[in-house]
Amino acid sequence: MQAFGPPDEGPLRGLADSHIENYRGQHRASAQSTAFSLYPRGSPVLDPSRLRLQVYIPFTKSSGQARGTSPIRLREPEPEKRHGVHLGAGPPHSPKLKEVTTTHELEKRLHIFSMYGIPRLPPEDRQRWEIGKSSDSGLTIEMSWKELVPGHKEMSRELCHQQEALWELLTTELIYMRKLKIMTDLLAAGLLNLQRVGLLTEVSAETLFGNVPSLIRTHRSFWEEVLGPALRETRASGQPLDPVSLQDGFLAFSQRFQPYVRYCLRVKQTMAYAREQQDNNPFFRTFVQWCEKHKRSGRQMLGDLLIKPQQRITKYPLLLRAVLKRSPEERAHRALTSMIAAVESFLQHINKQVRQGEEQDNLVAAVQRIGPYEVLEPSSEEMEKKLRPFSSLDLMSPMLGVAPEHTRQLLLEGPVRVKEGREGKLDVYLFLFSDLLLVTKHQRKADKAKVIRPPFMLEKLVCQPLRDPSMSFLRGSFPSPSSWQGERGVGMGFTT
Repeated sequence: MQAFGPPDEGPLRGLADSHIENYRGQHRASAQSTAFSLYPRGSPVLDPSRLRLQVYIPFTKSSGQARGTSPIRLREPEPEKRHGVHLGAGPPHSPKLKEVTTTHELEKRLHIFSMYGIPRLPPEDRQRWEIGKSSDSGLTIEMSWKELVPGHKEMSRELCHQQEALWELLTTELIYMRKLKIMTDLLAAGLLNLQRVGLLTEVSAETLFGNVPSLIRTHRSFWEEVLGPALRETRASGQPLDPVSLQDGFLAFSQRFQPYVRYCLRVKQTMAYAREQQDNNPFFRTFVQWCEKHKRSGRQMLGDLLIKPQQRITKYPLLLRAVLKRSPEERAHRALTSMIAAVESFLQHINKQVRQGEEQDNLVAAVQRIGPYEVLEPSSEEMEKKLRPFSSLDLMSPMLGVAPEHTRQLLLEGPVRVKEGREGKLDVYLFLFSDLLLVTKHQRKADKAKVIRPPFMLEKLVCQPLRDPSMSFLRGSFPSPSSWQGERGVGMGFTT
C-alpha cells in the first residue's frame, strides 16, 4: 500500500464556471508582469527560465538596485561618499528604507521555513485551523482496486467498469482532502507565523480561508463514516466495492455538507480579496510565490485552491452517474438514483442561496446610486414638514403582499427617452425592480440618480407596444390625491 499522489483532476463543470471565467479574465491583462500569480491552471504562463530573477527582486521603485541579488543576502547599494556625506541616504524612517527592510526580513523568514519547516503554532490555532492533524497521515489507498479483489480476472467487463468508477470516487476524495490541507498546513500556517513576528499583518487569514477548516472536518467525517468503511470491507472480504453501502451517507448529503453553503456564498469575495492583495501587496505576492513553489503545494496556484471546493461539490453527481451507468443490477440502480437526487437537491439549494446573495448585492449597489426621494418641491417649511414622512423610499424594506422569502430584485436598468404630452421629451434613467419602476434623472454633481416621479407599482402598470418598433407605451394607474375613491391614468411613451 502506498500513498496516492495528487494528480490533477480533469475539467469540471458546475456551480463555479462563471466565477472561474471571471477570475481568469480579470488576470489575463497582468499575466506577463507577474511570474507566479493566482491564475487557474490552463492560463498562459511565460517561460520560467526568463523570469527566475523576478521572484527575488525586492519590491522597490528602482528595479536596477535589485538586479543580481540573492534571496537571502539582500545587499543594499553602498551610498557614494563625498566629503564625509552619504549621498542618496534618506531619512532613517523613509518609506523606501522601510520597504527594503521588510522585504529582507520576509525573505529571511521564508528561507528559514524552507530550511527547517514552518514553526509549530499554539494549540488553539492548530485546532481552529485544523493544522497538522495526526489522523490525516493514515489517509492512504492502494494504487488500484484490483489489489483488493483477487478474483477480478473472472469478473465481467461491466462490473470492472463499475469498480473503476467507484475507485475514482474514493481516490479523488483523498486527493481533494490533501488539497484542502495545503490551504491550512502551508498557506494559513505560514501566514499566521509571519504575522506573529509582525509581517503581513494587514492580510486577513479569515477572509482568505474562511471556513476551510469546517470543510476539512466535513470530509474527514465523510471518509471515516461513509467511504472508509466501504473500502475496509473490501480489504477484509476481497469482494468488489458495493455502491449500496454508500447510500445512507449520500442520502444525508445536505446535512453533512452544510458548510459548503457558506463557502460558496463567500468564494467570489474571497477570490477578489486574494487578487487585490496579490496585485497591490508585494509582500503578500512574495509569500504566495514561495508557497506555490513549496514541495507541499504540489504546484497548485492559490486561485486553483480557492475555487477547488466549488469544483468538488459539483463533481459528486458526475461521479455517481458514472457508477450508475455501469450498475445494471436493480438494487444498485435504485440506490444510486436516490443518492444522485439527494446530492442534486443540495446543489440546487446552494445555487439558490448564491443567486439570492448576488441579487441582494445588486440591490444594495443600486440603492447606493439612487439619491433622496424628493418628488414635490414644498412651498413652505410647514409643507416640507408635512411631506417629509411620505418622501422616503426604502428599497431595502420587504415587499408588500408577498412572503418574506421573496425579496426585491433589480431586474433591469437603463436610459430611455420619456415623451410627456405632445411635444415634451425628457431623457431619464429607469430602474425596474420586482415590484416597482423608478424614473430617475442623473445628477452629475452628486453622482446620484434622483427620483423625479412617484414610484410606479408594477401591479398597476400596463405596457403595450406601438407601431414604431423602437417605442413602447406605458400606462400607469394609481389613486388620485384629490379623490381617494377614484383612480387616474398616466401615459408615457418610451424610446428604446
